[in-house]
Amino acid sequence: MIIPVRCFTCNRVLGSKYKKYCEIISSNVGTENIINGNPDIDLSEENIYQQAFKEIGVDDRYCCKRHLISHIDLIQKI
Repeated sequence: MIIPVRCFTCNRVLGSKYKKYCEIISSNVGTENIINGNPDIDLSEENIYQQAFKEIGVDDRYCCKRHLISHIDLIQKI
């Protein structure tokens, strides 16, 4: 499935932001280990996902973040 062009909840454009989001995350993927539950990480500081959301302009909407975080890019596998 491809990324939705607009958010289903707030109708904000998302289609043009997904590529930039993937580039930001892939360039910083090895810098943090928040997924594995590293107890030494200070969660009050911004992580790479929060920085990416600020950079693409969806840092204020949970509904838009949901689309970007949970999207699985199946186009390459088809």
